[in-house]
Amino acid sequence: MIRITDDTDIKSMTTFGLKAECGRLIEYDTVADLQQLHAEGELRNLLPLGGGSNLLFTTGRFNGTVLHCTSTAVDISAPEPDGTCLLTAAAGCTLDDLCRIACDRNLWGVENLSGIPGEIGGAAVQNVGAYGTEFKDVAEAVNCFDIVSGEAVVLSAHECRYGYRDSVFKHKPASERLIVTSAILRLTTVPAPRLGYAALANRFAGKTPEELTPAMLREAVTSLRDGKLPDPAKVGSAGSFFKNPVVSAETYRKMQSESNIPVPGHELASGEVKLSAAWLIDHAGCKSFTSGGAAVWQSQPLVIVNATGNATGADVTALESRIIMAVAQRFGVTLNPEVIHI
Repeated sequence: MIRITDDTDIKSMTTFGLKAECGRLIEYDTVADLQQLHAEGELRNLLPLGGGSNLLFTTGRFNGTVLHCTSTAVDISAPEPDGTCLLTAAAGCTLDDLCRIACDRNLWGVENLSGIPGEIGGAAVQNVGAYGTEFKDVAEAVNCFDIVSGEAVVLSAHECRYGYRDSVFKHKPASERLIVTSAILRLTTVPAPRLGYAALANRFAGKTPEELTPAMLREAVTSLRDGKLPDPAKVGSAGSFFKNPVVSAETYRKMQSESNIPVPGHELASGEVKLSAAWLIDHAGCKSFTSGGAAVWQSQPLVIVNATGNATGADVTALESRIIMAVAQRFGVTLNPEVIHI
């Protein structure tokens, strides 16, 4: 079913709690709905919206069309001889619901993504990740709708060109968008806990994979998240605001030599080093920063929150700029936002 409303307040469809309006809101359920909308010329000047958990409406209004999938369907195939199975989830299914469903079925693969706000469509575009797992690790394929041709297309995980919080979808101009309609994930019944994150390794030290269940990992991940991240229902935010910067090995060595404290970093297969944006923000003295109604979250400086409930997009962007400047001055590293500015 297609539902269209004009000049719509979509604040409740986002997690930052900031003013958010659009010129037109179109909600749809199926690919057939998209084909009808395409034939009627409605798929123009689009902003696809999932759970609204990674968007910052800088001015409070998007004059174009916001497109949102309302289908939450999930289908799970029978396990194959190697224990793997395919889970297909509609773009409108929330990621945490998918994690819960998979864990309830004792399926491994997405348990470390538990608690991340947002929907499957956004997760496929953003390549969300946490606690040692990224969406790309389980993605088999992504079903899309091409707004130019009006046809359904399927991209393999390889064709999605996944990178750190990146994918092919983020590099398409608005006039050539591929709308994610569902994602196909390959999960497994074979125990495969990912314990690369120190807190999880410590939590399950001494346990064999066979002694663990996806539900146990999900509970641990949820507990860790709740301990340092704000509940969007109580304090508005878009989750992690900045990406962890990646620098060359040479730049990292220079940072270490010029800093009076060791700078933590994780060496990547490419030889580059991924830094902790949260650590940089903390040690640049930003934890007490505020701007209007916006503030840095004390338990996790990677997060900017709508502290008063009345923050504006301008408050958030001013705070963002102040943090970027402070980190650059202290460490010579430029932070880039993970949150998409509208």
